[in-house]
Amino acid sequence: MSVAAQPLTWDVIRDWPYDPARRFELVEGELVMSPSPVPEHQICVANLTMLLLQHVKQNKLGTVMPAPMDVVLAPDAVFQPDLLFIRADRRSIIHKTHVAGPPDLCVEVVSESNRTHDTVVKFHEYARREVAEYWLVDVREREISSWKAGHGRYELIGRARPGEKLPSLVLPGLELDPASVLPAEDAEL
Repeated sequence: MSVAAQPLTWDVIRDWPYDPARRFELVEGELVMSPSPVPEHQICVANLTMLLLQHVKQNKLGTVMPAPMDVVLAPDAVFQPDLLFIRADRRSIIHKTHVAGPPDLCVEVVSESNRTHDTVVKFHEYARREVAEYWLVDVREREISSWKAGHGRYELIGRARPGEKLPSLVLPGLELDPASVLPAEDAEL
């Protein structure tokens, strides 16, 4: 007799012991593990965190949080975006142990080891769950793309390469130059 595996839910995994060496997400009840990020990934996350924190604090817009932070979009859909933003008027979705509901902005630095997970799986799940804006920071392509949600799908807001500006719909007044985020092209990492 075979035993069918039951899909996992947030209620099952939320009390698992924290292990910073393991990053996992729940996609349609299935556990997806990711390797630790590489240095250029973390440089992008650090640069973006600094830029967003400065803009958000200066304009009193809300809360910025880097990973790891569990974002529970549904009982069987739990993600850890590299960076997220929640508007001040929506802070009630921030709980003691997680974020319950879609952030206003999720940012993913595309990992070569996880490219499909970031650009396809998360892209579709975030759109489906109405994450208002999604940024993909692509180090290999040296660009950042921004997407807005509507009716369970994403529509491109814009793409920018170093020297260009990328506006945000959820962060008024922010125009992001990828040069301030991406490692220098000649950087040896």
